[in-house]
Amino acid sequence: MLMAHIKILLGTVYGNAQEVAESAQTLLQALGHQVQVLRQPAYAEVVTEDADVLLVCTSTTGQGELPDSLLPLYVELRDRFPLLPDVRFGLIGLGDSSYDEFAGGGRLMLELLQELQLKQVGEPLWIDACETMNPWEEAEPWLQGWSEQLRSA
Repeated sequence: MLMAHIKILLGTVYGNAQEVAESAQTLLQALGHQVQVLRQPAYAEVVTEDADVLLVCTSTTGQGELPDSLLPLYVELRDRFPLLPDVRFGLIGLGDSSYDEFAGGGRLMLELLQELQLKQVGEPLWIDACETMNPWEEAEPWLQGWSEQLRSA
């Protein structure tokens, strides 16, 4: 069974996305994948010859913006615009639906990765802080299903 090499691109402000990303790393490794969490993801770490799968795990800050840990990568990807049709991706976006731009950071990343022609695996997971006290409770079953989809995609 072919397992993926997954790079988790982390965008966090208060630590919830980091907690989800680190728990995702543990779960995905237990499922046999190679997983690396990039806490300050850089262009050179993401756009590589061996790029296989990206998992964006990001919260939203301000009025729908990306956290400072992910913003430089977003800007460089947008400016350099490397087409990556052989790279697969998934996305977990954390947000608060009491704000107008719910999960805006995740939506920005989703739109950009689609424009860069990455292959989306599964639907994004949107976690609403107004409905979920523990984001991992929603992320865990989604990740198990996503891992299965990776095997068949």
